[in-house]
Amino acid sequence: MKKTLLFAVIASTMLVACGGEKSEKSDDKAAAADSTALADVQVVTSGDVVYLDIDFVMASSKIYQAEGQPIEEKIQKFQEKMSTTQEGWAKKEQGLAAEYNKLQSDAAKLQEEYAKGLITTLNAQQKQEELQKKGDSLQLRMNNFEATVQSETKTLQQEEMQLLEEQQVLLNRFQELVKQAIADINGDKRYKMILNAVQVIDADPSLNISTLVLAKVDELYAAQ
Repeated sequence: MKKTLLFAVIASTMLVACGGEKSEKSDDKAAAADSTALADVQVVTSGDVVYLDIDFVMASSKIYQAEGQPIEEKIQKFQEKMSTTQEGWAKKEQGLAAEYNKLQSDAAKLQEEYAKGLITTLNAQQKQEELQKKGDSLQLRMNNFEATVQSETKTLQQEEMQLLEEQQVLLNRFQELVKQAIADINGDKRYKMILNAVQVIDADPSLNISTLVLAKVDELYAAQ
């Protein structure tokens, strides 16, 4: 299923860095570092810096399969319901507007006929009363329609807020699982830095620890 808001924000919000222990420099090395900025550049050995594809971990994780997908399905159904409801409102509003315009036209036509002497005063009064009744009925239906729209809008907003909250809670739980997984995997500080793959332009695939993190995330989720 196509990812929605739950996963669109992950790549831009999660960037994990794990600092290793800094080694003490001798006085000679400190002096050399002060002399030129290039002295601070070190050759990164394999494994010192690795990267993690958060999107892959999320989409492949058990928490997404068990909870993320159902939430996304509910969001999709809600969006479809919202669209259908709004279309219904628009159609109803157009119908009421057409009735209002016809009443206005009929009233103008009646006035014109009466002014030209094409209709008796009695008939004009009778038609005027009929138009007034139709106008009162139309106004009542317009008021009821407005009240219905306000009530349904409030209900939809509450439903949307609930879905967004469920979505955010799940995202928070996933992020906590990833943090715990990384803490467990890198407890011995074997990696000096772990980057989000979105920040990586090019890298050796052997430095990708996504599968390792995914397995740990699934293990932690199963233990909850």
